[in-house]
Amino acid sequence: MKINKIVITIFLSFFIFSHSFAQEEKYIGLFLYNFTKYFDWPEESKSGDFIIDVLGHKTVYEKLKELTESKRVGNQNIVVRNYSDATNIEKCQIIFVGYWNSRLLPEILEKTKNQHTLIVTEKEGLISEGSAINFVIRDNTIKFEFCKSNTTKYGIKIDPRIIQLAIAVYD
Repeated sequence: MKINKIVITIFLSFFIFSHSFAQEEKYIGLFLYNFTKYFDWPEESKSGDFIIDVLGHKTVYEKLKELTESKRVGNQNIVVRNYSDATNIEKCQIIFVGYWNSRLLPEILEKTKNQHTLIVTEKEGLISEGSAINFVIRDNTIKFEFCKSNTTKYGIKIDPRIIQLAIAVYD
């Protein structure tokens, strides 16, 4: 009887954990898609496809790809790409660097320094390392920090409403 209770507890814990993890990925995907509405990229970034790269987070990639299917940013089709490392990353409008690939942020910053790329991360402290938006968990919810200067230095204009949505804003 005692073993059954332990097995049931483990099973329920796993179910709840995996469900909340899947929800987290869904919300990150929704945030990434909605960020396309709060920023204005320079004219030279408004031709061709609107590219969102996901580095190291396959499930966020899958959710985002599903969310953006047949969606557009202005006249641009949204294309979502997934990479396991920074080697092949090319020009994109948004790049999401997953937690486990945070160590690659310096390489990403180097690759994007002459581009108009919104850099989004999900590890504490990465705003000070160069990320424009950083996801954090507060009160068991996904929220984000925002750094104005890490956005404007890439020539991206900010809709003031994004500042109201962030839990912390840095210059």
